[in-house]
Amino acid sequence: MDKKLLKYLIVLGVLILLVIILSFLSNAVTGGARFSFEKIEEKAVSATKKYVKDKPGVLEGITPNTSYPVSLNFLSNQGYIGDLEELSKDGSRCGGQVIIFKTIDGNIDYVPEITCGKNSSRKLVDQIIEDNGGGTVSGSGLYEKNDGRFITDYQGLTGTGEYVFRGDEVNNFLQIDDNLYRIVAIDDTGILVIYTGYLQKSVAWDDRYNEDVKKNQGVNDYEINGLKSRAMENVEYFYNGTVTLLNKEKYSSKTRNLLVTMDLCVGKRKETDTDVSGRIECSKILQDQKAGILPAYYFMGASLDPNCKTITSRACGNYNYLSQFNDYWWLLTANGENTNEAYLINKRYAELSFCSAKASIRPIIKIGARVLYDKGNGTKDNPYTVKYFND
Repeated sequence: MDKKLLKYLIVLGVLILLVIILSFLSNAVTGGARFSFEKIEEKAVSATKKYVKDKPGVLEGITPNTSYPVSLNFLSNQGYIGDLEELSKDGSRCGGQVIIFKTIDGNIDYVPEITCGKNSSRKLVDQIIEDNGGGTVSGSGLYEKNDGRFITDYQGLTGTGEYVFRGDEVNNFLQIDDNLYRIVAIDDTGILVIYTGYLQKSVAWDDRYNEDVKKNQGVNDYEINGLKSRAMENVEYFYNGTVTLLNKEKYSSKTRNLLVTMDLCVGKRKETDTDVSGRIECSKILQDQKAGILPAYYFMGASLDPNCKTITSRACGNYNYLSQFNDYWWLLTANGENTNEAYLINKRYAELSFCSAKASIRPIIKIGARVLYDKGNGTKDNPYTVKYFND
């Protein structure tokens, strides 16, 4: 073979080999050529995890319930993810950040907040509000609530208040693994949800000796000076996953990585009180709770019946999705007049009962506002689901 030709073929072979090596190295960084938006979100999270593994000191400055942002530009410049103009299938440049969130248990949750052209990471709170037209003003739906008052005209909607589901025909189902919840309310910190099941064993709200009545009918303080009611103890069993649930369900461990703490309104309500704003219950706050049970004013506010004037009015069970559970379950709120009584839901309406009576515990938790929407429209057959990046 001609020496010049052989030399030429060798040089060509070396160049081809270099192209292959460079292509391989590029793919090792970017994971391939171009990707779907969902895959880019996953890659951004993976890149952030690699960065944290290399720089573990990043996590030391993050306290529970707080976050730390890492920009995609930084990750790209440091070689943890590829060129931001070479990731998306549609050729658009990607930008944004990944939020490193330290949960209330000290675990780490990674949340991408990314935009690539017309595609953007979608928060669950935004999806729910959009699905309900930014706020319902009549009939069943998601109502905005400002200064304790539900807004019933479009001119009054501000987008700054708390949003509360009301009525009996509402699309407010949320599923996390096998656990099904109903969305109660949304505010700037997150999404309050109530478990559709309950602890398998019915329990007393409290069953201790009550000095006022000289009987073991319970004391209706949910918590006082560090002393916990039986209701609070069982709520904590639920959160810790140490109690059997209805149908022997298992509490999804991933749920804990989605949560933020919440302030529980533990003020007591008289049977004749008519305020539905929450001011009565929220006159006393138990701060930074990981789980709880539902205050009475949410049950009242979920009813569209104008005759729902007091908590024990049977009209409160009308046009109210919270009366559809068809069983007996405790509310968080206790009687403001007798220290041995609290309110429970008797299938469709609320009534007073001795704290020592047995009823179900149906816990509430709060999903953080950072959590991303995955799919679903909130119906029972197609509940909302969330994106989770920590499997």
